[in-house]
Amino acid sequence: MHSARTARVVSFGFRTIILMLSSVLVFADDYGDRKLTDITYIGSHNSYKQALHPKLMRWLNRIDAKTAQALDYQHPPLRTQLKLGLRLFELDVFYDPYGDLYQDPLGDAWLFRDESFSAQYSRDLKMPGFKVLHAQDVDFRSHCITLAECLSEMVRFSDDNPSHVPIVITFNLKSQTINLPGFTEPLPFNQTAFKTLQSSIIDHLGLARIYRPAELQGIWPTLAAAVENDGWPMIKTLRGKFVLVLDESEETLSPYNALLAQPGRNIFFKTPPMGHPDAAILILNDPIKQSAEIQQATNKGYLVRTRADADTREARSNDGTRRDKAFSSGAQLISTDYYEADPRFEGLYEVRFENGGYVR
Repeated sequence: MHSARTARVVSFGFRTIILMLSSVLVFADDYGDRKLTDITYIGSHNSYKQALHPKLMRWLNRIDAKTAQALDYQHPPLRTQLKLGLRLFELDVFYDPYGDLYQDPLGDAWLFRDESFSAQYSRDLKMPGFKVLHAQDVDFRSHCITLAECLSEMVRFSDDNPSHVPIVITFNLKSQTINLPGFTEPLPFNQTAFKTLQSSIIDHLGLARIYRPAELQGIWPTLAAAVENDGWPMIKTLRGKFVLVLDESEETLSPYNALLAQPGRNIFFKTPPMGHPDAAILILNDPIKQSAEIQQATNKGYLVRTRADADTREARSNDGTRRDKAFSSGAQLISTDYYEADPRFEGLYEVRFENGGYVR
């Protein structure tokens, strides 16, 4: 006889199959003349993330159980998420113009050097270029350790499915120092870093695939004016496109803001507060505390990203309060770590629509 836990795992397996079958609806969708703001996406938070090595997780649990719990989640490769039907992703990007800066993470050396990176992974870390990982020296395992690899995976999917609804990618620019001995100090995002990031993305995605802020702004004096008057375009004009979002403060983006005054190809939407001239996409991550603000923003025509869960809390307690509030808030972009349930946790908390899909 199966144990209760085995039964849950079997159930999880059948649910995964159902999700994969029902996600076919996403590829055959017919949204007619709906605007992007009329569609709701469920997507992944820290989309590239692999689980911490079990030995490192055990060690981290002993010294900081709260942090260990918060980091105890993972995702399948981007291609798997895309095939499931996800169209909302998040990438954490580190500037590494010379290469080798993240080659020897402390967490790898502490406990399991004999189980170190694969040869290819190590070669990728040595190469110059932006790296994609969560936290230097601790949470460093990634399905696509270079930004080039992450974008190439998405381009392959886009080539195979050229009429897909727009794929939204939010970028967090990692330059925070972890103030502990021996931890790698990330390089700041200066003007050179922003120029290089923009060029790298254009090289891999191609400018024709990117829906740019200037296209949304059109004849209006600001992006905010365009959104509040004309709104976002119809889905049919955005098929096969990527929408790229810098999820950072105005202070962090000050070098990029200076670049905007110069001639060039601006490809990023920024996330300032509602009312800012550059506002078109807002990040309001707490659908409980910020519910009224989200509803006000979506009523005005803004695209809003929120989060259904954080730090594994909701999954561990099977608490759907935040998820349900995200659904009812009106936010069009809902980020989660549990678009598929984690079979380790009682209740099999997950975030998906009634038909099993991720775009509604």
